[in-house]
Order: sequence, then structure tokens, then C-alpha cells
Amino acid sequence: MSTRGRKALWGSATWWIAVAVAARNLNGHRQVRRTLAWADQPESRPAVAEPMVLHVVIPVLREQQQISAALAWFVPLLRGFPGSTLTLVSTAREERERRHLADRLAGARATDLTVERFPQLSDDELTALAGTLRGTGRNVLTGTMAAEVLSGFPTTADVITAELARLPASDPMVRHLHYQGDGRKAAQVNAAVEQLATVNADQEYIAVYDVDSRPSRELLEQTAQFLASKRAQDGALPRVVQQSARFTTQGAARSWWERGLCRGAARAQTLWTLRREIPNLRRYADAARRPRTEPGLPGLAQTVGHGLLIRTDVYQQAGGLPTFTVLDDVAFGYRVTVGGIPVDSLPFTTTVPAAEHLSELLSQSERWFQSYLDYPKCAARWHAEGHGSLTDHVAALAIGAYRGTAWLLVSPATVVCLVLTLGPRTRLPVRAASTVALWAATVAPVRALAAAEGRPLTARETAVRSAETLAGLLLKSVGPLTALGRWAVTGTRYSVLAPKSNRRTTPSTATDREFA
Repeated sequence: MSTRGRKALWGSATWWIAVAVAARNLNGHRQVRRTLAWADQPESRPAVAEPMVLHVVIPVLREQQQISAALAWFVPLLRGFPGSTLTLVSTAREERERRHLADRLAGARATDLTVERFPQLSDDELTALAGTLRGTGRNVLTGTMAAEVLSGFPTTADVITAELARLPASDPMVRHLHYQGDGRKAAQVNAAVEQLATVNADQEYIAVYDVDSRPSRELLEQTAQFLASKRAQDGALPRVVQQSARFTTQGAARSWWERGLCRGAARAQTLWTLRREIPNLRRYADAARRPRTEPGLPGLAQTVGHGLLIRTDVYQQAGGLPTFTVLDDVAFGYRVTVGGIPVDSLPFTTTVPAAEHLSELLSQSERWFQSYLDYPKCAARWHAEGHGSLTDHVAALAIGAYRGTAWLLVSPATVVCLVLTLGPRTRLPVRAASTVALWAATVAPVRALAAAEGRPLTARETAVRSAETLAGLLLKSVGPLTALGRWAVTGTRYSVLAPKSNRRTTPSTATDREFA
């Protein structure tokens, strides 16, 4: 290559973009391999288990169809851990949202009554609404008709009450709390914890799970062993423990392309857990335990709301989950970070269901990105309350801004690398760098995941899964961009309806080792 050509290459923006993305993705793949070598490894010898007491709290909203399965899973599971309890927290917000849904249904035609359009409604509710519309001979629903149909279905609180009536009356392990306030998930959990009668707050844990979470007995036994090892090492039980998750779909979408896209998005989210969430938590926990000899945060913990175990005394000292933010889990990580509280990543992962439809996927992504937009509010609130120095908050905001920006740029960066790889006029060094970037983001981690499971892929399987993962990455920034756009247009980030919906379509398995 001539000197002029080298100068042109070094002065090319596309060259630097391709190299930067390739470097980040290669480092990400390195983290994936390191995490896979650390997590979910068989124990070389049985460890002594800690007599673990878990107070499992499950906030529920519009999840009538999940209650029976959740009780069937958690009740026998927790009987193996004496002193543990299960609290299901319904909310009066469900009745208020039902009225709002009836108003939104006014003017809906039969073709509008779909899961994609109304993810907050169950299949039975959508079928009943369509049947009412046909029975009246009208073309569109009225708000009154919709309200009448929806009122015929029991609320989640009604279902919990009925299901608990079937359990032995003398069994105090399972409780139902109906939250009457206006708050969301965090407020429901806080209300439940306030009513817990804990015997030893520094020996018991608040465990926050979603209604469709299915932690296995093996996972909880491994957690108890982990707690015992940490107590032996540090002289006390860990204050916060994160059970990180891998994501899987069940193929509920009708079209093949939507099933493939959601599988790819679930795999991309799993890779984020392995390359970002777990390594960040491990680095933070190690740094937080070291004496701070100079100013500066040891990192920024990013806790997740399913599989989050918080020692009861720490939960109380932190003031519970934050209710002044749109979401609570990542904001809670901010609170423990400025408090210097380590968050230990459990060296075993669980499996949780991922979005099954494109609309749900985008809504979920938009909702999760709200956490990054909440960081300034966290800084203002907790600095005013005296938690953390100004330097700590500046550092936390800088880390949060970097992570949020990185998420926003995933899809644009992937598009640029794809165009550079396929473009006929792309220079060879640039094409090579962009190809490496794509390979490190899709092909290499897909094969690493399969190898870790002992299931090597054929060339065709590698191509299909890599293409699905690429599609998931191309879509990854849409939710965050939508969140920013909605905030800019409406001036608020709060929605009347909680967007979350749980549509588990097949029975849960008894294993945490079932991955897409």
C-alpha cells in the first residue's frame, strides 16, 4: 500500500468506526468466554449449605393465568427452606387500568383485537370481546360493552384469593397482600416487606421474582452453598446477591420471521448478560470489598429485578426499592453503589422467558431503557439525602451515560458494519475490520454458547442462529430510541398502562439449563 493510501486509510471515518466496533465486540466475546468458564460449572466437591431463609415477594398485575402455576412451583420449592415465605402482591391499580383499557377498546374492530395491539389482555379476554362484537352485530366496540365484558373476568386478586383458599388454612408460609396505592412494582414489594415479621434481619433475604420466574431447587441449593462459602470467607452473609438470567422463547408467534426475530433478540440479551452484566457485577463486588484509599466509585452495580436477593437489614437500611423512578431494579443498584454495598453475582444462571412478539419486544426494550434515563433523578435524590459524595455521583452518571449510549449505538454500529462488509467499494482493511466486528458479535458467541452446553452446532445451525442474533442486534436500539422520542414528544416517561405482559405458553421445566 502506498504512503498516500495509508494516510487516506488512517483519515477515514469508516475505518475508525469499523475498528472501534471490532475492538468492543472482540472484548465482549472475550468476556463471554470468561463468564462461560466461570458460571454454571459443576462443583468439584459438595459444599456445606447455609440454612437459607428466603422471603419471596412476587408483585403481580393482570396475571390471572399465571397464579396457579406460580403457587404450584414456589410452595413446594420453599418448603425445603424452613422459615421461608411467599408473598403475592396484587394491586388496586389493576382495576383502574381495566377501566382505562375499556376506554381504549372503544372504537376497536374485530381485526384490532389482537395480542400485538392489546398485549395487556389475555387470549380469553380478546376472544370474549370478539364474540360480543359478533353477537351485537356492530362493527366497533363501545367503551360500555368492553367494560362489561372485562368485568366478567376475575382480577388477579380474585384468582389469588381463590387459589389460596385451596391451601391448608394452617399454613402461614403463603400470604396475599392487596396494595391499595398508586405505585408500581417497587411500591408493591415495599408494602409486602413492611408487613414481614423477620426474626434475624441480617440472616434472611428478600427475594424478588417475577410471576413467571421458575428458579429450580438446584439453583436455590447452589445459592445456599454460595452463601455459606461467602460467610466463611467474609465472616458475614453477602448483603446483595444477583441471580443472573439467560433468556429463551417458546415460539408463540404465528409467523416464522417473528419467532426467529424474538429468538435472536433473546439470544442477544443472553449475550449481554454474559458479556456485560455478570463481568460488571464481578468487578464491582471485588472493588467494593477493597478499602477505598482515594476518591472514586468502584464501578456501578446494575441489579436486575428478577432473582434479586437482598439481605433484610440491607433492604431496610436502603429504604427499600426506589419508587420515584420509572423502574426500580437498576435504580436500586445505583443506591447500593453510592452506599458502597457489594453485589455478588451468583456463579449459576437461571432461565427466564423472553418476549414472544415484536410489539412486546419493542415495548420491553423501551421500558428497560428508562432505567438509564432515571440516573440523573437518582443522583439528585440520594445526593440530597447525603448518600455518596458529589464525586461519586458524577462518576456514576458518567458510567450510566456510557452504558446507555453504548446501547443506543448497538443497532447503528451493526448496520454500518453490515454495509461496510457487503459494500462492493469498501476497501479491504475496512471490510476486514467490519467483518471481524460482525463475527465477534454473532458467530463466535453463538458457537461459544453451544460449546458450553456440549452441543456443537452444524454449519447450517450456526448460520441460522447467527442470522437470528444479527437481527436481534439490528433491532436492539429501537426501544431506546422510542423511549427518547416519546419523552421528547409527550414530555413524560410514565404511561397509564404498565406495558408488561406474561404469556408463558407451555409448562415450566424443572431445570435452569434450558436455553435457546
